[in-house]
This record gives sequence, structure tokens and C-alpha cells, in this order.
Amino acid sequence: MQRCAKDYTDTKQFLWTDTPAAHDVLKAGEKRWLKKWRTKDINILRRFIDEGYTVLDSAVASADVDKFLADLHAALSDPKVEFPMTYWDDQNTHHYDIARHEKLGHLEAKVLDVHVRLSSSHKLIFAPRLDFLKDIFREDPVAFQTLYFENGSQQGAHQDTAFVYTDPPYHFVASWIALEDIAPDTGELFYYPGSHRMDDLLFAEGTKAVRPGDPDGPRYSATLEQFVSEYGFKRTRFLPKRTDVLFWSSDLVHGGEQRMRNATRRSLVTHYCPCSATVPYAREKSIRPTRLDCGGWIVANY
Repeated sequence: MQRCAKDYTDTKQFLWTDTPAAHDVLKAGEKRWLKKWRTKDINILRRFIDEGYTVLDSAVASADVDKFLADLHAALSDPKVEFPMTYWDDQNTHHYDIARHEKLGHLEAKVLDVHVRLSSSHKLIFAPRLDFLKDIFREDPVAFQTLYFENGSQQGAHQDTAFVYTDPPYHFVASWIALEDIAPDTGELFYYPGSHRMDDLLFAEGTKAVRPGDPDGPRYSATLEQFVSEYGFKRTRFLPKRTDVLFWSSDLVHGGEQRMRNATRRSLVTHYCPCSATVPYAREKSIRPTRLDCGGWIVANY
């Protein structure tokens, strides 16, 4: 893997919050933002700029969490409903399969794109307090991928830019919604504040995107852990209460702790991009974002 300094020459490749001039941009727009935001909320943006993440306490309604979980688990029990999911089995074989309850305990098991088939997810991923995405994107956000986890993923340290591709490349943000109180040793999420501003790590093809069969792929997480250690970044564990939401920048280093006890860690992850950005599967003219009644936009590969 190659280490390469981020090239800010073309700032259009980045969201304004990730550029070196981000605080100047925020200061220039602060009076406009304060018309609808409290000082506390401006500080949320400052943290997102400096640390690459921010946490919104009680950002979604508990009743909406109940509705979503009821709908999802009903769907997983219905043989007529076929949600896609991925997971690894005990033989270290990766599967793309139909989501069912009994498969949710596998390593890195995740139900994909629930935002397409469950309208109850929309009140979560586009809850009113999540509207600060419009200030980060300067336009409406589009949810282009969702991942439901019943248990901790236990995924090694990574940056989403290695696996999630948009054009421009850094134009997306992730959210992590706690669907229950998260306890220690359940495979809780970890992240390294400030790591979104590290130099880039480039794979064999000279890009930040890891492709299937890339020789650097197997040692990616270990290399990244060494990298953040050299920078002196400290690992932080996310132990939220139900309805809390974590947002992070596309390049923030994060992963899942080892699951040390038999307990769930129910969560919903969403990847968002601005309306003007594209994801690979949406480059076809036939695939366009759909506007929802709640004001958000969604797009998916089917």
C-alpha cells in the first residue's frame, strides 16, 4: 500500500467540511446558519470538521424505532419477502443471500437496503434533527445505501472510501442509529477522532478503492491500525442510548469491536450523498433518486 498526502488542489472533490478552509467557510456562513440553528448546533458542525464525526442525542423518535423493528422482523419471517443480506460463514466464505432471522448471527451479517422496501425506515434516516446534512451537502441528501445489523459487525478498522464509491469520491456521509441501548463487549462501534484528515492509503491500482483480489486487501485493517497509531489518534468506543445517532465523515477510520458476550447490538447504518453526486449504479439514466413525502430522497440498485 502507498501512502499519499491528500490533494486539496481541486476542492470540489471534497465536502466543504473536509477542506483545510472549513472553519473559514463556517465562520462566513455562521450568521445565516444561526437563523435556524442554536449555538450548540454550530458546535456540532465544528466537531464534525475537527473530529470527523458528531453525535446527536435522542435524534430519532422511540416510537419510530419500534415501528421499524416490528416491520423488519415481520418481513424476515415472511417467505414472500426477500431482503438481500451478506455475511461470512465459519469456513470464511462470503455469502450474498436472502435475509432470514437465523442468518443474522453470522459474522458481519447485514441486511441490505431496507430503505427501499420498508417505509418505516424513512422516519429514522430522515428524522428532522438529521437535517444538518443539508448544511454539510449544501443541497438535499440522498440515502443510497442502508445496512441493518442485529449484532456487532466485528469488522476490522477501515475507511468507507475503500468500499463505498461516489463521484466525487469524498461526497458522502454515514449515520449509525442506535436501535437499542448499546452495552460494552457486544461488538460496539469504534472510531478514531480526527483520522479523516490522515494521508491517503492507496491500493495496488493506485486508488483508495479496494477491489476484489487486491493483494493489499488482506492486510488493509492491520496497516490502517498502524497508520492511526503513528498519528497518535485514540480509539473511541460508541456506547449510545437507544435513539442516539452518530454521523461520520467518509474517511473516518472506524470498525467493530470483538463480540465478547451473547447480546445484540441492533443498529441501522445509512450512507448519504448530495443530490448532485452519483454512485456507480446510478450512472444509468434509468436510475434516479425518488423524493419521499418526508422530504428526503432515496436511490437503490433495484
